[in-house]
Amino acid sequence: MTKRPWAVRFANHICHIRWLWLTSVALLSVACAPQIEIVPITREVEIEVTRPVLLEVTVLVTQPVLVTVEVEVPVEIEVTRLVDNAANASLPGTAVRPYQFFFLPDTSPRLAEVRGQFMFDALTEATGYDVVGVVPEDNTAVLDALCNQTQETIAILDPRHYLEAEERCGAALSLAVTRFDVPYQLGMVVVPTGSNIETLSDLNGRTVAVPSLEDMATYQMLLAGIEAEIIEVGTSSAALLALLAGEVDAATAVYNPPILPFNERIWDYETDDPELWRATGRTPFRTPIGYVDVLTDPERGGYRLRDARAAIFDTNPDVFAQTRIVALSPPVPNEAIVFSRDFSLGAAAQFTQELITFTNSEACATSLCASDFYQWTGTQPVMPAVYDLLRPASAVEEN
Repeated sequence: MTKRPWAVRFANHICHIRWLWLTSVALLSVACAPQIEIVPITREVEIEVTRPVLLEVTVLVTQPVLVTVEVEVPVEIEVTRLVDNAANASLPGTAVRPYQFFFLPDTSPRLAEVRGQFMFDALTEATGYDVVGVVPEDNTAVLDALCNQTQETIAILDPRHYLEAEERCGAALSLAVTRFDVPYQLGMVVVPTGSNIETLSDLNGRTVAVPSLEDMATYQMLLAGIEAEIIEVGTSSAALLALLAGEVDAATAVYNPPILPFNERIWDYETDDPELWRATGRTPFRTPIGYVDVLTDPERGGYRLRDARAAIFDTNPDVFAQTRIVALSPPVPNEAIVFSRDFSLGAAAQFTQELITFTNSEACATSLCASDFYQWTGTQPVMPAVYDLLRPASAVEEN
């Protein structure tokens, strides 16, 4: 083994002594130092939180809170104005300005007052509008009302005056009256049963009794173009009595269609014979309640005759056996119910519906349908073209 130099060994020895000394000093310092005891802190400490904390809170509101919200208002604002009550009261259909319902000029004022009021009460209850009846002096007064009081006039007009009101001031057709179940009237030519008159042309050179020269169905539309001696006698009954007495060769009178067995349908102008009941071979008779029936009453399969001959049956029970019908007139529309030009469309629609309801109900029997009044059997909507028969040919071509 090689020995290190003395100087090196001496230096190492000194370092070892130094390490022992430092170690002893360190241990002595620890041993002599005071002992430290760790004690837990139990007192409350206030801590200031400096970072934001998110809290979820439920709040019960027990009183209203006033909230102010800014709203952007458009420039154009629709304003609903209050209407003065006085102005409302003067509108058509109110108590101070009721709708006016014009009857035919030849109507009895007393009957119009009594019979008409039943209808007006029904119309007012159904529509809420006030209505009063007016019996005019003549048709001119009715036309003046339709043309001048254009917001409040309702009128019953005969066909020709309806056409005049339509042309003069735009009166609007609403309903046509039905009488004996049809919206038209018919005239008939009656001759003795053994007569050789078979067609209208056979009347040329003959003598004919007519109710009135003004009546369209029994004269103007029936005998147009016939060159016969015409005798005006006033009524259908008078014309028939003149025929039975042998005073004339033929007579014209009102024709009302018969009621068919079991009321299965309404007699049809285009297809049914005017005296189809003759096929039964039975004689007409007067019933205890005043009808003229064949076989039995219609409810049990019989026919009910309603033409003008039935009106003289009591004094002339053989009138149906002694006469026969040669021809019927074209269907002439019955009276029309019209509204003035500026009548409210909504109110007109209400009145139209309620008039149909009323006139086709049993209640009408005490009003316009009564046997001593207009003898209507109802009303029904019709188109103006129904009246083309009475228009000038040029007007029909334009339409």
